[in-house]
Amino acid sequence: MRIVYLLAGLVIAACGGPAAPLPPPEPTPRNIASTDFALLPCAPVTTPNPCVLVMAGGKRVLFGTPAGVVQGMSSEHLRNLDAVMLFSLRGEDLEGLDDVRNASWRAGHESPLRVSGPAGTSEVLSAINKAYEVSDAFTFVEQSPPGGFNAAMLQPLPGEKDTKARVFNTGDLIVTHLVNDKDRVGYWIDYNGIRLVLEPCGMTQASQFAEERRLAVGCPGADLTWPVSDLVFVDQGKRKKGGKAQ
Repeated sequence: MRIVYLLAGLVIAACGGPAAPLPPPEPTPRNIASTDFALLPCAPVTTPNPCVLVMAGGKRVLFGTPAGVVQGMSSEHLRNLDAVMLFSLRGEDLEGLDDVRNASWRAGHESPLRVSGPAGTSEVLSAINKAYEVSDAFTFVEQSPPGGFNAAMLQPLPGEKDTKARVFNTGDLIVTHLVNDKDRVGYWIDYNGIRLVLEPCGMTQASQFAEERRLAVGCPGADLTWPVSDLVFVDQGKRKKGGKAQ
C-alpha cells in the first residue's frame, strides 16, 4: 500500500499537480519484557465478548475463550500458555476453548493446559477431552506434537467450587477468581504489588471488593471497557482506588 501511495505521488507531480500526501509512518511496536505487566488484545472477531492475553513475569494467561480467539494468537503464545481463565460456562465465553486446546497442542505446548472457571468446569473439560479422543490419536500419529499425547489434555485448576480462591500462583503472579450468584467469574491479577481487575458484564464484585488497584477492565463504568483493542501496559499510570486516580 505504501508503494501505491508513492507511485501516485510521482505521477501527480510529473503532471504538474500537487503531490499526494504520504501515509503516516507505522508505529513501532514496543517489545514486551519478561518483567512487564501487559494486556494483549484478542482478535477483533471475538468482539464484543471479554477476552485478553495477560503477560506478566514471563507468564502468559489467557482470560476468555470466545469463538475465534485463536485467530489472534501467535504460535509462540499458544505454545507457551501457562493457563486459561474462563469468565463463565455460557456458550459465548466457551466456544473457543476447544480451539485453544487443539491449537496450543499442535503449536508445541508440552504439558496439559490448565483451566480455571466456575463450578462445573471440570465436567466441561472432561467432555471436551473425551470428544477429541479420536482426533487426538490422528494428530499424535500424523504430527507428533512435542508434548506427546497427554499434552493435549485440558486440566482443571483447583478452587472452582469456591466463590473466592487463588487459582494460579507463581509467587510473583497471583490470580484470584471471584464467582457471583450467576456463575460469572471476575479476576484479580496481582503482579509485584500491582492489581489488575478483569470482569465480564453481569458482575461487579471483582472491582467492588478489589481495594487498591491499578486498572479495572469491564463493562461501562470500569477504567477500561471491553474490548481491549490495543496493547496496554498495566505497570504504567497512576494507581486507582474505587475507580479514581490517587
